[in-house]
Amino acid sequence: MDAVLEPAIVRDERKANILLVDDRPENLVALEAILDPLGESLWKAYSGKEALRHLLLEDFALILLDAEMPGMNGFETAELIRQRERTRHVPIIFVTAHRESQHMFRSYSVGAVDYMTKPFDPEILRSKVRIFVDLFKKNEQIKRQAELLHQSELREAERRQQEMQESLEREHMRRLTEELEARVEERTKELVQANEEMEAFCYSVSHDLRAPLRAIMSTSMILIEDSGEKLNENDKEQLLRQSAAAKRMGKLIDDLLQLSRLGRKAMERQWIDLSDIAQAVADDMGSRDWPKPISFKVQAGLQAYADPGLAHILLVNLLENACKYSPNGGTIEVGQGERDAFFVRDEGIGFEMKYAHKLFLPFERLVAEGDYEGTGIGLANVQRIVQRHGGKIWAESELGKGATFYFTLG
Repeated sequence: MDAVLEPAIVRDERKANILLVDDRPENLVALEAILDPLGESLWKAYSGKEALRHLLLEDFALILLDAEMPGMNGFETAELIRQRERTRHVPIIFVTAHRESQHMFRSYSVGAVDYMTKPFDPEILRSKVRIFVDLFKKNEQIKRQAELLHQSELREAERRQQEMQESLEREHMRRLTEELEARVEERTKELVQANEEMEAFCYSVSHDLRAPLRAIMSTSMILIEDSGEKLNENDKEQLLRQSAAAKRMGKLIDDLLQLSRLGRKAMERQWIDLSDIAQAVADDMGSRDWPKPISFKVQAGLQAYADPGLAHILLVNLLENACKYSPNGGTIEVGQGERDAFFVRDEGIGFEMKYAHKLFLPFERLVAEGDYEGTGIGLANVQRIVQRHGGKIWAESELGKGATFYFTLG
């Protein structure tokens, strides 16, 4: 159990107030002369009423009170002093010239602590006053010490209450976190299971769709080859269009399957030579039959910390996209520019920047359907690969002046 911090001992260096009450000024001057060596604060009152006014404003360690005063005498004044809560326990010493026993008895009956008759020994008076002043100061010290202790206990109680509140809040947050983690884990399992089921469904659909598509393509080609002489030009054109449509459908199925796999394929990042991968892809693209000759320029020494397989798919899609939209040929460049971003730049048809936000959406195409071959999946695959590496991808272009695709890999 934590110990309550105890306040330091309070030293009272303040002067004590002593009230001198006498209707004769010479008597007050005499009392001042006797008590001044004590170094305390001496207050004077020339009547009982004036004494009561002082007692309303200040706290006093002791009252030296004359018994005989005009108007309100000392005994009446003492009775009023004892009736007030604030002054009830202030010590009163009667200082008077009357030696009658009835005066002495009456002084004690109204609450006086002592009764001194004139003439008196100044040293005895100082000693008695010093005793009551010391007692007053010690009492005041005890009061302040008790107040400090009370304040310290209050602070300690507040500190413990704060600690308890913080502990309860931490426990509440811990429980909320555990509940959230449990929900996330459960949801993750559900999503993993759903993805696995979707992947199985995709493979099943892919297999089921590929078989009839292959049959359509092969049947079309067989009819053209075996019955070509019997078919008119319109029939041949319809069969060729049918075969091409089946081929495009097969490509769309392959691209969709690739898009679904990219989010689940395990990452195996390592330092790779991106220039070598880009050059291999460029060589493959250069061997294809494009409407106009296309050349490739690959910057040497491109290094990236990435998954080699995913980097290859990324460059295939970007370079194929650049070739496809360069109907007039030209040069396609792969390199690294500002902010360490890699780029693929072409001299193709370009696009308007107001449509740039649609570039990486599946099935979104910025050209009319049929003008250029494609499924609208390639750039979506590129964005997913970049995001899995913790990177960014964006494009800059101007209609008719080519396009540049920038990307980082984390």
